[in-house]
Amino acid sequence: MRFTCATCGSEHDLDQISFGTDAPVQWDLLSEDERSQSGLAGEQCEIESHEGRSFYIRACLEIPIRGTGRTFVWGVWCSLSENSYAEISEHWDDPRRSRLGPHSGWLCTKIPGYADTIFLKTMVHQRDVGVRPLVELEATDHLLAVDQQDGIDEDRMKEIVIGLLHENGQLGAAPNCGPAARVGNSKVTEGPPSVS
Repeated sequence: MRFTCATCGSEHDLDQISFGTDAPVQWDLLSEDERSQSGLAGEQCEIESHEGRSFYIRACLEIPIRGTGRTFVWGVWCSLSENSYAEISEHWDDPRRSRLGPHSGWLCTKIPGYADTIFLKTMVHQRDVGVRPLVELEATDHLLAVDQQDGIDEDRMKEIVIGLLHENGQLGAAPNCGPAARVGNSKVTEGPPSVS
C-alpha cells in the first residue's frame, strides 16, 4: 500500500514498514549491575533486578487497516510467567510449537500514537518455527485494543508512520517481525529482523 509522504515527498510502502524496539521497556530501568545479571538478545529477555526475576519474549502485534485487507505490524515485547517462558523456550525449535498456549502476558512496549500501552493484558500465540509469536490484546476500550479488534483508519496509520519515519529529522524504520534462532545453549535467542 504505497502513499506519497506529506513530509518528504517520497513514496513509502506500508507493506514494507514495521516498527519495533530492541528491548522491553523494563530493560531501560535497570541499573548497570542489574543489566550485568540479566540477559537480552534478539528474541528473549531475562531480567534479574531488585524486584526479582522476570521474563520477556519478542512478538508481533498486528493492527488491521480498515478497508484494505492489510495489517500493520508492531514489533513488541511481552512479559510472561516463568512457566510460560520455560515452555516456549523448551519448544523453540519444535515444529508443533504453534499448538502450545496461548500464554497470558503483559505488553511491555510503548506504541507511538497510543496512550499508556505498557501493561495492557495480552495473549501470546506461538506460530511456526522461525516466525515470532502473535500478540492478541485483551478486549478493552483502550484505543490500541479497539484498533486491533476493529481496525485502524488508513489515514491515521499513515500519520503515525510518517511521524516515526521522520522522527528527529531522520528517515529510518526500526526492526520488525521475523525469524529467530537460538544462541548456543542459552534460552535467550537472537535473530535477524525480517518480515515473515
